[in-house]
Amino acid sequence: MPTSIELPERVYRELERIARAKGYTPEQLVVLVLEHEFSRETLAAGSRTRVSLPLIHSKHPATLDLSNFDFDDLLA
Repeated sequence: MPTSIELPERVYRELERIARAKGYTPEQLVVLVLEHEFSRETLAAGSRTRVSLPLIHSKHPATLDLSNFDFDDLLA
């Protein structure tokens, strides 16, 4: 079903440039990009798997005092 959409001029120029570089028409590239995004959305919605985080076993659980720990050292 043919449909028209309005794009800002700079967006359309960039769309034309990228489409031309990849060997597509602007319309073909829009369809490819949208299909790709739709498939990513479907995958993201279906990927609600439970995540298992690593645990550090302790003789004294919930007693680790990090009040004086310098977290910036981890990033250095």
